[in-house]
Amino acid sequence: PPSPSPSPQNNNTISFIDTRTSAPLFPSLENELTLQATAYAQWQRRSNYCPLCGAPGPTLSQGGTSRTCASCRTPFWPRQDPSMISAVTSWDGERLLLARSKRHAPRLHTTLAGFVEAGETMEQAVARETWEETGVRVDTETVRYVGSQPWPFPQSTMLGFMARACRSWDSNGNDGDDTDQTIRIDEKEIVSAGWFDRDTVRLAATVEGPVMQREVAEAVDPSIPLLIPPKGVIARRLIDQWLEER
Repeated sequence: PPSPSPSPQNNNTISFIDTRTSAPLFPSLENELTLQATAYAQWQRRSNYCPLCGAPGPTLSQGGTSRTCASCRTPFWPRQDPSMISAVTSWDGERLLLARSKRHAPRLHTTLAGFVEAGETMEQAVARETWEETGVRVDTETVRYVGSQPWPFPQSTMLGFMARACRSWDSNGNDGDDTDQTIRIDEKEIVSAGWFDRDTVRLAATVEGPVMQREVAEAVDPSIPLLIPPKGVIARRLIDQWLEER
């Protein structure tokens, strides 16, 4: 939306920004407050009916952190959908699997993510999402938890993992290179994916600013072949951890 005109008492122009791409650049406390406010705003817009009896117009309670149904008096709170995000490396750990979705600018690639399905473990979700989106098999024994992040877009908690792709074999049954696994992208989810070596990713890590915003990403030096998310998001934490391992 357009920025409102400054008032006579305030010469600073006020404008709305996209918290998804801008919040990671805020100081830690402001980032946390912004994501929490976004989570409650999203939930309040989407919870206009009681989830138990279906009655409309539940009232806000506990300072806006819960709602109470006016009909059956059931209290309810914001729902959190668990999702996983994983930095998948080659079997030898020397390359990182990154992908680009339709909403990202050209060159901007990130780690794979997706929702955890009912009855599924986090490790199984990492393997399934990687297979569905890229056709790469993950060794579930290598999946290890790193950390988490609120992701209220619209109502997720993102759990971050490191994992390795399965070792591959050639046609004679000998050990092969796991990059021999053919990348077969799900074109409904992503537009490209590939294995990137440390030098390429380290160069991408030197780029600062809100590169998740298309206009910013497009202005980056075209000689840099890859862009990655900025610091402040779990995807970058996973990528940086991989870079620090060597």
